[in-house]
Amino acid sequence: MPQQPTERYSHLVHNNSTNASIQYPMNPWIPLWWSAAFPGYGHCMINSPLIGFSLIIFEFSINNLAKINQAIFCSMLGDFEGAIRIIDLRFFYLYIGVYIFSMFDSYRRCVDMNNNYVLSFRTTAYTKTTKASSGAVNTLHKVSPMTATYWEMIMPGLGALYLNHLYSFFFSVISWAVTIAKSRLFVGVYYTCIGNFDKAKEVVVPQWFLFIPSIYGGYIYFAYSQSVINNIQYKLSQTQFLRSEYQNPRFRLPLPPAEGKQSMYIVASFEHSVAIELALTELEKMGISKSNLFTLPLQVRNEKKRIFDSAHYSDGVSFIDLAAILGSALMLVGGIYGFVLKQGPILWALFGLVSGGVLGFLIKWISVKKLPTLDPFGRTRSSEIVMLVRCDAEDDERVKTILWHNKALGVAAYNSENGALEEER
Repeated sequence: MPQQPTERYSHLVHNNSTNASIQYPMNPWIPLWWSAAFPGYGHCMINSPLIGFSLIIFEFSINNLAKINQAIFCSMLGDFEGAIRIIDLRFFYLYIGVYIFSMFDSYRRCVDMNNNYVLSFRTTAYTKTTKASSGAVNTLHKVSPMTATYWEMIMPGLGALYLNHLYSFFFSVISWAVTIAKSRLFVGVYYTCIGNFDKAKEVVVPQWFLFIPSIYGGYIYFAYSQSVINNIQYKLSQTQFLRSEYQNPRFRLPLPPAEGKQSMYIVASFEHSVAIELALTELEKMGISKSNLFTLPLQVRNEKKRIFDSAHYSDGVSFIDLAAILGSALMLVGGIYGFVLKQGPILWALFGLVSGGVLGFLIKWISVKKLPTLDPFGRTRSSEIVMLVRCDAEDDERVKTILWHNKALGVAAYNSENGALEEER
């Protein structure tokens, strides 16, 4: 009896009524960093939540049993003898192996996920975007990354709920509530607000307080990055749908196929600049006549450039990643030294969070200014002119090279014989 055909590679989106898991390539150093900041967070970033939650529970349990945060606190203040007295070596050596493994494994799994994404992308024709049950309906749709970030900052877990990540929501709320209660953070905030900094230093518990920078920064980055990935996947799934349903081979193009030849259509988008004229003259120079060139200037929506992503502008460069990393790192440093400085750990942790976030933002802003396809704010430039080129099939690579060389914002090739469209990425 013949076996039923099976798919070797997974789909890009796995939806159920309470959660969504989306494959998308990521720099493996990002989950490695978050695993170093808090074991388990790196796995949550790459859609391995069960492993991530298990490592987070391990971190809470063993770190507190070994008093590692308290030892770090003493070491940073120069009290090395105190750190040696406090730390429990029975659990410390157990902690080291798992801590290093979490960084190694998150990096390895991210590399595997990136490779699997490429294979899945090549073999996935359709992406199912809706999953319904008697409990809930989960639909892949565009969301606002800044809204997700805002709610996550107000209360960790709310951004995950906004994205319909119910497992992450419950785990985030419980872990955050336990950390806040054990660290007595809000009691310290109260005394800081009334100016009693000495009392704030006294009531805050360093062992639990040092969890907060990594937890808070990790929650914020998770909500922001997952919303951006959600929007990119929505764009991809919609592209698959439009190609399948609205690219009929019988549709009459403005430049009909040449008789007796296999024609390719190259579609490109530009912004208004001399580059498009250079591209047109270079195409004519290679033998493509004006009758095989078609340009259409667009009436572009007049909007100001946006620094931050929204539901409709979430496919540019993320300004949050480096800001979250530096913000959580400097928040940790500020919180430690705040115990010996006048203003106390709460204010110095906030100073570290803000200064690290601003520094990370500025570094990323300076770096994206050097990218040719992005404006100074990291946003993809608007398409203002669409160009259609009809050429012989053997010339399509030369034509695409000319278009890319002359700063095309996007290029796609359409085969008039079989209706196949190949998007240039």
